[in-house]
Amino acid sequence: MEYKEFAKYYDKFYSKKNYKKEVDFLKNFIDKNDRIIDIGCGTGIHASLLNDYNIDGLDLNEEMLEIAKTRINGSLYHQNMLDIKIDKKYNIIISMFAVINHLRNIDELELCLKNLKQILKPNGKIILDLHNPQSSGEKVDCCDNIKRTMIWNYDKDLKIEKSKIIFEVDNKVYNDEHIFRIFSIDEVKNICTKVGLNVKKVYENYDVLKEGTNSSKNLQFVIE
Repeated sequence: MEYKEFAKYYDKFYSKKNYKKEVDFLKNFIDKNDRIIDIGCGTGIHASLLNDYNIDGLDLNEEMLEIAKTRINGSLYHQNMLDIKIDKKYNIIISMFAVINHLRNIDELELCLKNLKQILKPNGKIILDLHNPQSSGEKVDCCDNIKRTMIWNYDKDLKIEKSKIIFEVDNKVYNDEHIFRIFSIDEVKNICTKVGLNVKKVYENYDVLKEGTNSSKNLQFVIE
């Protein structure tokens, strides 16, 4: 199914996600006059909470961008983060909710960071929010008449998390699968150095008082 069908249900199942906390974290690094772009903006919820700023969005999924159009005041780009062609530069580049984990390997991470650097203004910041699982698991939840079962398996040796998502909607079953490459702190730091960027700080759980470690469930990288 991937995100084309998932776009219909995405916001329902993440309605309890604390977007405000995540955006409040971002605001620690943003000035009022900054130009911002959200890479992998999805349906535009993070960006909509930053509409008081000059914010654009980019996503590969057309269905999600259609929803984002109703929320984001700035420009929207239907592009792949591995092939960004934008004639603007930004003070702040954000990429939230494990978008970077969709990259399959170190080479793709390097290419993505090179692309982000190309649209970053001098002295600008890139803020990446990465998923960092510690184990395999399973979760079942319901929203309205939709049941979702999530099963994920994490291979620590390959640094790959494979997730299967089963939606049951009106007696119909839809299957979705995701493959996430899990990037360690050192891997991100090394690739940043290679492309001429620098990891200034790593945080955990959108908290400026918590330093991220390899055992953190999620990591936020502030890169310059």
